[in-house]
Amino acid sequence: MIKLPPYIFFLGGFLTYASIFFSSAAVSMTMSVIGMTISLYIWYILAWNRDRHIKNMKTKGLVKPEQILELKITSNSRVWVILYSASYLTMNLTGLYIVKAIVENIDINLDVPSVEELMTLLGTGYVLSSWLFFLTGIASLFLYGKLITMLYNDEMKIQSLESKHRNIPELIVKPLSIVVMVVFTLVTYGLFSWFMRYRLAAIQRFHNQIERKLDELDISFKGKAIQEQQQEEIESPKTKDKEILDKYSSSLATTGESERRKEIIASLFRDLGDLKSDQALSLLNNLLSRQLLTENEFNRLTRLLV
Repeated sequence: MIKLPPYIFFLGGFLTYASIFFSSAAVSMTMSVIGMTISLYIWYILAWNRDRHIKNMKTKGLVKPEQILELKITSNSRVWVILYSASYLTMNLTGLYIVKAIVENIDINLDVPSVEELMTLLGTGYVLSSWLFFLTGIASLFLYGKLITMLYNDEMKIQSLESKHRNIPELIVKPLSIVVMVVFTLVTYGLFSWFMRYRLAAIQRFHNQIERKLDELDISFKGKAIQEQQQEEIESPKTKDKEILDKYSSSLATTGESERRKEIIASLFRDLGDLKSDQALSLLNNLLSRQLLTENEFNRLTRLLV
């Protein structure tokens, strides 16, 4: 995931609101643009981390596509961030144009003109900008609520799915009221929005740390299991070798030239097929050195193994 450091939230918030304390229009405009850019960047990264999380859960088999559909979780939230960014920027740009038109054409020392005089004075561009500001403002509120639904309330749903598979604690225990969120954002002039984004980033970062730790433990357990399996594979032939040696030592020692001995030799050959060539030859050499096999039997078995 892409981590959002705490200072970027404070920097973005400072630049967004500090511009009103500067008399220079150029300085205020520059700070506002930087503040808006940081704000939209944070939204996009939060959405990207969220989409990546869902994709990883699908890849690991922790969640099924039908579960995503059942809980109404949108797979791609970045599209909504882009729509929100376009609406939010349009609203702010048209708002700046409206303020500029009023400042340049209206003298506050004179009597307030009538609506007809005001429209004539400000021109058609002001009217169109006002309508565009109003429409994009409504759209921005709707899209803002959509982002909170996807990034915050969907996070609760995602955590509930993952906790069932990996015992990860749910940091968000209940959904957030979108109406309350929008009202608080309007009343606090967006300060509450900054707080919520910071909280979302903190939740994502903490959950990512838990996931990474669990992945490391899974890799560790898998690595240990592979080592144990390899060790068993190494030790297993030795155990099999000893079992075969113990199995045929007594029977070969007590059985002379007979049909019974031929059956034992045939059974020995079958069991030697479970061993590697060098281990089988080592076992035959052991039997030969102990005079449990004759030279002819040894040579015949060696030729068959090779």
